[in-house]
Amino acid sequence: MSRTDILAEGEAYDAGTTERKATRRDRWLTGTTFLAFFLVWVGVTGAGHWPPLIRPIFLPSPLAVWQAFLALLEHGYQGNSLWYHVGISFYRFAFAFSSCVLIGVPLGLLLGMNRTARAILEPPIQAIRPIPKLALLPLFLIWFGIGNTSKIIIIAAPVFPLIVIAAMQAVRSVSTKKIQAARCLGAGNWTVFSRVVLPACLPGIFTGIRMAISIAVTMLVAAELTATSDGIAWMSLTAAEFLSTDIVLVGVVIMAVLGFSLDRMIRAIELRIVHWSGHE
Repeated sequence: MSRTDILAEGEAYDAGTTERKATRRDRWLTGTTFLAFFLVWVGVTGAGHWPPLIRPIFLPSPLAVWQAFLALLEHGYQGNSLWYHVGISFYRFAFAFSSCVLIGVPLGLLLGMNRTARAILEPPIQAIRPIPKLALLPLFLIWFGIGNTSKIIIIAAPVFPLIVIAAMQAVRSVSTKKIQAARCLGAGNWTVFSRVVLPACLPGIFTGIRMAISIAVTMLVAAELTATSDGIAWMSLTAAEFLSTDIVLVGVVIMAVLGFSLDRMIRAIELRIVHWSGHE
C-alpha cells in the first residue's frame, strides 16, 4: 500500500470519527433541550411539591397529565378507547399526506422538467395556494359530506401545493452545467433525469416534505373542528370546553409526538438515500 493510500485512509477514518462525535453531541444537546423544557414545566406547575406559579386549570403538572393519560387508556373518551381516537386521526393524516407525496412529487418533477406542463398547471396551483383552507371547510363539508373524505381533503388542500412547488423548484435549481455535461457524454433524457436531475433535487424534495408534515398536523386539528365525534384533535377540543386541560395536553403531546416522529423518520430516510448531501 502506497503512502498516498495510507494518508487517504487516515483522513477518512478521522472524518468518520469526527462525524460520530458530532452526532453524539447533537443527540446530547437535543436531549438536554427536552429535559430543560420538562424541568421548566415541573417548576412552574409545582408537581405537587410546592405552590404552582400557574393555576392547574391553565397548566396542569406533568404528573396530572400522565394520570389523565392512564385514565384515558383505561376508560377511553366519550365511548371510544384512546387508541381508537389516535388510530382514526392517524388514518386521516396518513391517507392525506401519503396521497399528497405520491401524487405531488411526480407532478412537481414533471412541472420542473416540462415547460408546457408548467405553463398549464403551475398558475392554477399558485393561485389556489394562498387561499386560506379553513375558509373552504364549509364548502368541503357541503361537497363531500361529514365523513372522512372532507377531513382528508382539508388536510391535503394546503399540503399538496407545497409538495408540488417544492419538487418543481428543486428540479429548476439543478445546475444546467451538470445537465449539459451529461448530454455531452451522450446521456439520453432518461439517463439525465435518473442520474443527474433526480439525485440533485432530492434534498429539496425532502425539505418540502418535512415542512409539509407540520402543516398537515395543524390541518388535522382544523379537520376535526366540526362535524365529527372522534379523533385525537376532537378529543382535545371537546375537553377544552369542560376546562379539562390535562386531557387537552394529552392530545397535544400525542400530536406533537406524531409530528416529531414522522419528521425524524423522513430525516432518517433522507440521510440514507441522499447520503451525499453536504459532501459535494
